[in-house]
Amino acid sequence: MSSMSGVRLPDRRAPRRVLARWGPLVVIAAAVVVGIPVRAAPLIPNAVGSAAVAPSPAPGQRVPPEPPRRIAEGHIRKAREYLAASCDMLKACDRHAVDGYYVACEEAWDAAWTCAESPEILCTAADLYADALAGLLEAARRHGRMGPDGLWVGPKGRPVLVPFRPQALDLGGGGIASVEPQGQPDDRRVFRRHLRDGFGLPVVVRVADAASHGGGATAPCGTSPGAVRTFAAQRQSLAATAVLRFEIPGNRNFLETVAGPASRDHAAAVLDLANPVEIAAVHIGSARPHLAADLSAPLLDVLEGTPQTSIAGFLQPFGSGATRPHLEMLEPHRPGRIPVVFIHGLASDQGTWFDMINELRAWPEFHRRFEPWVYRYPTGAAFLNSSAVLRAQLTEAVRQCDPEGRDPALKNLVLVGHSMGGLHAKLQVVEPGNRLWEAVGRIPFDEVRLRPELKRFAARGYFFHPLPFVNRIVCIATPHKGSLLASLAAGRLASLTVRPPPESRLIHDEAVRRNPGAFYPEYERRTPTTVDILQPDSRLLQALEALRPPCWVTVHSIVGDGHVSITGARDDCVVAVDSAHSAGAVSEICVPSTHTKVHHHPATIAEVRRILAQHLQETSR
Repeated sequence: MSSMSGVRLPDRRAPRRVLARWGPLVVIAAAVVVGIPVRAAPLIPNAVGSAAVAPSPAPGQRVPPEPPRRIAEGHIRKAREYLAASCDMLKACDRHAVDGYYVACEEAWDAAWTCAESPEILCTAADLYADALAGLLEAARRHGRMGPDGLWVGPKGRPVLVPFRPQALDLGGGGIASVEPQGQPDDRRVFRRHLRDGFGLPVVVRVADAASHGGGATAPCGTSPGAVRTFAAQRQSLAATAVLRFEIPGNRNFLETVAGPASRDHAAAVLDLANPVEIAAVHIGSARPHLAADLSAPLLDVLEGTPQTSIAGFLQPFGSGATRPHLEMLEPHRPGRIPVVFIHGLASDQGTWFDMINELRAWPEFHRRFEPWVYRYPTGAAFLNSSAVLRAQLTEAVRQCDPEGRDPALKNLVLVGHSMGGLHAKLQVVEPGNRLWEAVGRIPFDEVRLRPELKRFAARGYFFHPLPFVNRIVCIATPHKGSLLASLAAGRLASLTVRPPPESRLIHDEAVRRNPGAFYPEYERRTPTTVDILQPDSRLLQALEALRPPCWVTVHSIVGDGHVSITGARDDCVVAVDSAHSAGAVSEICVPSTHTKVHHHPATIAEVRRILAQHLQETSR
């Protein structure tokens, strides 16, 4: 594990040696300059309670140095005072809160540096430091003193820029859109937060793409800038730990000390934004405390800005931009990392995967070697069309991320699908020939009378080749042989409530009108919905179940068996164990869970992690 090194600025302690001899004169001169009442020496109580002048050291006598712990306690006392005052100023909307928090951070930093060998001092200083830093970032944002390059402290006439400095934090060629210091609210779609105590303030860094970063940022080497914009999620967030690092304590000259925190020049500092997965510790004097971390914060931040479209996407597909099919990268693409594409199921959305992604991100190897992509699509849309869109967007994303085809990671994608998402995953890796078309049409496709543009649109759902860059799929609770629930009254009612997308209705109506008797009843009656296709007697589903992936594709199966049906057979309340079995799977486990919870189950997450570890081992040969 690497660690952060402290700032090494020039030591300016030489003036202290001058003050040892000329201190009184400098005190008076300084007081005159800044208008402070002059007192020759402090008063201290004597034995009988009267005031007496503090004795001066004899000529040549050396004053013993103050113990580091006492110095550190003084810094802590000041940090508390400045922090409390700054909180009051923030409530009063006083812009000086920025400077107060900044100085409170500095005092807490100095306390930790001065007496780093004391766990008590270090712990107290770390808490004060994190509170002050959170206040600083919040105050700077409120008062317009934070930008993409850093934040400004000091008076308006001569502000000082404290630059952001990413440490092992890959922005993917983009810039910093914002730094979010406040803790993200919990979300029921993420069951557990992965936190680590330590020094620094866990934050979320929202990424700006290259286009919105003033043109100065570029896409990662070998990646097309289009990939940064086209497939970036609406909000891309990264976990970081903010560490405001100052110069070595004790370097302030006497005038800065006398003038006080509001008037003195601010100490030079940089604000590190460190990747807490790659960086384990921070360097403060002789101490190496762990770096604080909140690995779940980025996903919670993304969820906060992501509308839930599961029901809308099922009942009214393509009703709005939020329900249109789209492949999304949750974080900037980095060459060398293998994309893991998560595909949700019926009446669901991409948020259902965030719990699994959260658990996988707690595994450092996932951070280093993989990156999560999610496919968001309206589950009420035409089934084959949604798969065709996924196929086209995966192809384009890989092309844009690796225009020259040199990145081995982009030749080894992994698809993970839950429920109907597993069927979409399978459709990316099979060669259907004429079998899918023959499941709906009685005549060859070439003989179908249809406008050319509509015919081309329909053909992409039935005729295609397996994606050559996908070589592993994981099917979780996937109804390969259908679900009895789709055949029951509830399933038929759900099918009737779905509004087919306009283009599907247009193709269906024109094809049936211009080609009488050319289609089987399943298609001729109306545009099949996703619920219709999941019925066990669906000709289209039976044709898909009979297809087998090519030899270079590895299939894994995870089956839910947490329920016993009235016939005594095990299922997950929606899909029977026999239906969830994947023919040709090299591994299969049963998880004691129901359909909507099976992909959240610890055993499922452990199995996916095992599969990804195996994938790394096999693709690195």
